[in-house]
Amino acid sequence: MPTAEVGGVSLYYEERGSGRTTVFVHGIPTDYRAWAAQMGPFSEGRRVVALSRRYAAPNARQGEVTDSTIQNNAADLKGFIEKVGGGAVDLIGHSYGGFISAFLAADHGDLVRSLVLVEPAVSTFLVADQTSSSQLLGLLLRSPSVALSGRRFQSGSLKPSLKALGEGNVALATELNVDGVEDMKGAYAKLPEETRRMMLDNAKTIAELNTAFPRFTAAEASRIACPTLVVNGESSALWLRRIGMLITKAIPNSKGTLVSGARHFPHMENPGEFNSKVLAFL
Repeated sequence: MPTAEVGGVSLYYEERGSGRTTVFVHGIPTDYRAWAAQMGPFSEGRRVVALSRRYAAPNARQGEVTDSTIQNNAADLKGFIEKVGGGAVDLIGHSYGGFISAFLAADHGDLVRSLVLVEPAVSTFLVADQTSSSQLLGLLLRSPSVALSGRRFQSGSLKPSLKALGEGNVALATELNVDGVEDMKGAYAKLPEETRRMMLDNAKTIAELNTAFPRFTAAEASRIACPTLVVNGESSALWLRRIGMLITKAIPNSKGTLVSGARHFPHMENPGEFNSKVLAFL
C-alpha cells in the first residue's frame, strides 16, 4: 500500500504510467477510487497519481475531521507534490478537492503546470463571508435563482446530512449529501453499488463542509497563472454552475466547458466525454 508521509499526515495513493505527472484530488464523500475511469486513459503517455486526502479511505487517520480544512488539505497537497510529483504537475481537483487545488495554485504556482477544476465548490465566490447576513441578502438580490439553488442545498442537504452524521447515521448522511449536491432526489440510490460503497466508506468527510472556509474570491483566483480548465456538469445545480462561470472569468488564462448528461460527478457520470475534453486540454 503506497503512502506518502507529509507533515505528520499519511496519504495513500495509487499511480500508473510514466512521464509528466498528473495528480488527481477527490472531493466529498469519495477517495482515490473516484478517478477509476481516468487512471487507464490518462496513463497512456503520462504518469497519473490519485491520492486519498487525510481522512479519506483507506487512510487510518483518527479525529473529528475538524482539522480537515481547505488550508490544511492544501498544505498536505503541497507536501505530497513536492515528495511524489517529481516537479510541477498537472493538477485535477473535484468539488472540495477543486477548492483545495485552486487554493494551492494561487499560492504555489511553481508546483502546478496546468489546472483542471471539476465542479469546484468554491462557495466563497458567491458569498465571501458566509456568516454575513448582508452578503447573503446581496446574493439574493443580485441572483435570486442562484441564491435559491444554494439555499435548497443548505436546507435540504447540508444541515440534515451533518445532523445525521452527528447522530451516527452514516447511510442517511451520505444519501442526503449526494442527493443534495446532485440536486436530484434519488441520485444516490441510482449509483452503482461499488460507488455507493466508496461513498459510505468516506461518509465522515461530509463533516469537512462544517469547517470554516478561507476567503477565496476573484482577487485570490486572479493569482492563478497556469492554463486552467473549469469543468461543470451540464445539469449540475445552478449555484455550482455559477461558481464555475465566475471562477473561469477570474482566472486569467482559463476556459470553461460542460460535460453533457452529467451533474456534480462528471468524471464518473460521463467519463468518455470528460476524459476526451480534459486530455485535449492537457
